[in-house]
Amino acid sequence: MVRNDNEKVEASIELASMSDAKEKVAVRKKTREIAAGQNLLIVIGFMLVGFFVGQFIAGVVAIGLAAANGAELGDILNNPNSLYSYMSLTEALSSQMLYTLFFTFFTPWFYLKVVANKKLGSLSPNKKIEPFPLILTAAGTFAFMIVNSYFIEWNEGIQFPEFMAGFEEWARTTEEQLAEATKYFTSFSNVGEYLFAMLVISILPGIGEELMFRGVLQNSFQRWTKNPHIAIWVSAFIFGAIHMQFFGLVPRMMLGAVFGYLYVWSGNIWYPIIAHAINNGIGVTIAYSAQFSENGVNLDDTEAVPVVGQIVAAVAFVAIMVIFRNLYLRRKSLE
Repeated sequence: MVRNDNEKVEASIELASMSDAKEKVAVRKKTREIAAGQNLLIVIGFMLVGFFVGQFIAGVVAIGLAAANGAELGDILNNPNSLYSYMSLTEALSSQMLYTLFFTFFTPWFYLKVVANKKLGSLSPNKKIEPFPLILTAAGTFAFMIVNSYFIEWNEGIQFPEFMAGFEEWARTTEEQLAEATKYFTSFSNVGEYLFAMLVISILPGIGEELMFRGVLQNSFQRWTKNPHIAIWVSAFIFGAIHMQFFGLVPRMMLGAVFGYLYVWSGNIWYPIIAHAINNGIGVTIAYSAQFSENGVNLDDTEAVPVVGQIVAAVAFVAIMVIFRNLYLRRKSLE
């Protein structure tokens, strides 16, 4: 009888020890959470690797397609833009799509799965898309495109001091090459190419770049700095800089900040995604429609819209953003 009691006591002690061990493991898992600063460095590392590997994959595929169409490697190395003369627009867009998919889809997904142990859905605590905020997002994006034309013109007109003449020459040359490539990517011969360009230039970057820059990078900066404004603007600067167009850095940064505030206020990654896709889609559509009209509208040209129109757009944009912000602040206060 005494022996049985002792066995029961020993079993109870063993169960208690196992329970304590499980609790200790759970505590260790919690304490093993990566520090905010270290996590940010990992995110930036993933982003840079994803960017260069994506560029490499897209470049190899593009060169392969051009070579299959008769291009000489020496000609491509001497003039990278000559690559496009050996490729159809569909082929060029396909190579660009590979870059977008690897850099802005695979990279954030891989980081979340391997490092953060989260799903892509975790980037959007509020997943519901509602009609009124959606209308505000679309209207605000269009209004800001008009306002942003001023930043475009100002950024393009920047003059550097003499000691930075070398950098300015390099930046201008790079800008011209990328402008030539952009013109090629938006020269459509049929509706099919236009629709494919909408997918590659508007929809996929709208989703992927927001997952990367707002969902992962901005959240990492916010966790580190504890300040959403710093996180928004630093992420927006990186978003502008990574496009490698210095004379388009400021307008892209401003656009990235708009996306960032839409995300922070709503807690829904889909609103900046939609805004991003609308912004790019309007640009692609204007380029397509301009091919059929000598008087096509160019929102990047400040002379295309009267000063009064610019002022109205600025006022409308600010009003829309305030309404959007207050809508979600009011909801949070009622929770």
